[in-house]
Amino acid sequence: MTLCERVWDELVGRYGADLRAVIRYHPMEYETHMRDDVRAQYTDSDVQAFVDEAIVNQLSLESKVDEVDLGPFHGLVRIFDDAWVFIWPDSLDEKSGFLVTLQREGSAVGIDAIEEIDTYLTEEIEPRIPPVQSV
Repeated sequence: MTLCERVWDELVGRYGADLRAVIRYHPMEYETHMRDDVRAQYTDSDVQAFVDEAIVNQLSLESKVDEVDLGPFHGLVRIFDDAWVFIWPDSLDEKSGFLVTLQREGSAVGIDAIEEIDTYLTEEIEPRIPPVQSV
């Protein structure tokens, strides 16, 4: 079972149909699990664009995180009418991580779910992420 499958299975167990998508991304590839209706809305190019944007945002945050005294960085949350989007990088300089979306419109899922997902990824998944090999 891949990490993406493991995260999807855990989160769909917690949030059911309110889980829209889980994407495990790397610089040159990604793996995704989506609700069927969500997947039907997006092409592979659209998904790649989401991944590219997540990586660019991640890299732009790298220099800013140390400028503010807010504690360690965990992730980026975006709020839309229809969805919560949570970007959780493995680390800011590795260009890899998870992008998780939850239904917002017509859902009881709130920001507390993002906190729960962050805790799950940090405590259960992060220890399973292989270290980056130095070249």
